[in-house]
Amino acid sequence: MDADRFAKYWGTNTPRIHIPGFTHPVQDFMLEDVLEMTSYIPPKKKKKQFQRSGGGGGRGGSYQDPLADDEEDDLVEKSTNSTPMACAVPLEERLKRLEGDDIDYDLLAVLIKTVLNTKDDDDDGSILVFLPGAGEIDKADRTIQQLLRGRQVSILPLHGGLQPDKQQQVFVPARNGYTKIILSTNVAETSITIPDCTVVIDTCKEKKSSFDPTNRMPLLLECFASRDSLKQRRGRAGRVRPGTCYKLISSSKHSKLPEHGEPEIRRCALDQTLLSLMFLGLENGSGSFLKLMLDPPSEQSIQSALYSLEKTGALSRDGDQAVLTPLGIHLSGIPAPPVVGKMLVMGCLLGCRDMAVATAAALSAGRNPFFRINTFNNNRNGKDDIEQEKEQYKNSMILEARADLFKTVGKSDHAMLGKAFLLWKECNGQSERRKYCDKMGLAFNSMRDILALTRQLDSSLTTSGFHPSDHCNRNETSWRIVRSMLVASLSPIQMVRVQRPSTKYTETIEGAVEKDGKAKELKFFIRGGSDDDNQTTNNVNNKNNEERVFIHPSSNNFAIGSYSCPWLVYHRLVRTSKAFVSDATECNPYSLLLFGGAMEVQASKGLIVLDDWISLSANARIGSLIGGLRQKVDELLDKKVADPSLDITDSVEMKLITE
Repeated sequence: MDADRFAKYWGTNTPRIHIPGFTHPVQDFMLEDVLEMTSYIPPKKKKKQFQRSGGGGGRGGSYQDPLADDEEDDLVEKSTNSTPMACAVPLEERLKRLEGDDIDYDLLAVLIKTVLNTKDDDDDGSILVFLPGAGEIDKADRTIQQLLRGRQVSILPLHGGLQPDKQQQVFVPARNGYTKIILSTNVAETSITIPDCTVVIDTCKEKKSSFDPTNRMPLLLECFASRDSLKQRRGRAGRVRPGTCYKLISSSKHSKLPEHGEPEIRRCALDQTLLSLMFLGLENGSGSFLKLMLDPPSEQSIQSALYSLEKTGALSRDGDQAVLTPLGIHLSGIPAPPVVGKMLVMGCLLGCRDMAVATAAALSAGRNPFFRINTFNNNRNGKDDIEQEKEQYKNSMILEARADLFKTVGKSDHAMLGKAFLLWKECNGQSERRKYCDKMGLAFNSMRDILALTRQLDSSLTTSGFHPSDHCNRNETSWRIVRSMLVASLSPIQMVRVQRPSTKYTETIEGAVEKDGKAKELKFFIRGGSDDDNQTTNNVNNKNNEERVFIHPSSNNFAIGSYSCPWLVYHRLVRTSKAFVSDATECNPYSLLLFGGAMEVQASKGLIVLDDWISLSANARIGSLIGGLRQKVDELLDKKVADPSLDITDSVEMKLITE
């Protein structure tokens, strides 16, 4: 912690107490030391081919390094031996080859082999390797296994997506004569302590959550960690005895790293924070209070939050001033992001209260409770064929059970999450609940976390006047209404347009029959991408500034080939290599008419346009009726603020809407 900076913020005479901790001495090695120690030769960067000028018909050729490829390959092979050798490539050249941001997994494997070769026979310490994410852990695992084939090692991944029993393996002492090699994300930086760790190998990378306020898109960026994080990781090797830390970064690059990481308030969405500050009377929508922070967020982030709250219906703006709407007053009392809070309120109004609470809690838990299931044979742990077949059979049964549930709720990852939780909650006792988790491939601990969240959210709803009642769940199994509740909370900002290919037919004896759609033929677009993405859409001028996105393989919608309505809503969208929608729910036209943003009736064209983007064919009379119903919902919420005991779920207007 930058104590001087905090002390200065709080005043000139802020008292401070320094409490020293204790760690055993840790010896440090940088990338230069590692290259000297291992004699590893990084592969040359590929040179671009060029066209020879002059005679000879312009034959293509490429630059050749004085060290021939086969000679260098031989040196790389030799550099993996246990005894360091005099290296034919100078250290400066090898450092230059590693200047990029990519992790060299061969170097990592060679270093681990070198460390193992220099360990004493009675040294039972484990090796902790820090990597940025689960994908990088898989790559490192494969490379290390290949190089250390036949060695007495136990390679254990550690990240948040693993089942709890696999996470616990890192704490189990290694078998006699074996060495544990733990490949971990920064979860091992502060969250846990592995007692027998004596060696840390740090790739010095991390994946950090950030937020693009222009496109309102969360980003998961791989970057170099700050120096305080690297210092924290180094300390993991000296918890119980002296240790060693190898940083796979050059001294010059290390010296240029920031001392501290960027504060969260400068890299996250401010919607919930701003809503709370406005409710407390500390903010009027100008950002005046937020600008007093130790690290004030950017003006762009503040404006992005105001725009989002206005689209959600939580506030209305008048110039620089903003005031909370009746919905906004309700949302400010719910400890959840505004779109999740709106899900709770709309669930109560539409008669699916418990489903709304379960879904909102599952989306707020942060991690999807469904485990990732491998559908291919990957017998990397040396299991025998019978055991492997059993695991594959179990996985196929899990996927089948999930498919049945997804079919029941109807093309909605969100409704599937909520329903899975309610079915888990209905099980009698811990034993039955664990069996259900095994059947569906669910993390038991995650389900318990969701249960705790449901209690909090249910309590906040009750405090706001939305009490449980005899009819509050009467529409819980009407999946069109459940999906409409999701559309009401996530639209109009978190929407995806589905671009379908032209219909194809196949000739049969009975005539032409429409072919089933294929998932890979669909294209998905959100509004707000940058113009230079050069994405082709049906809009010639790309009026809505659309950007192409992709459904993530973890979503149950990944394999869907056709939608009855070409619009989806999503909760989480992250940009990694591409922009991925992690979860989605199919809309229907009436849910869009009622809840899909500002409505414009274009009577001459026979259209209703929502939020200046979604066009629906409809006559002016429908627009007038829908507009009247929308106004009634706002009036009901206003009355509910004035009198929290008022039951508006059973009102004539809400019955009409559900009908």
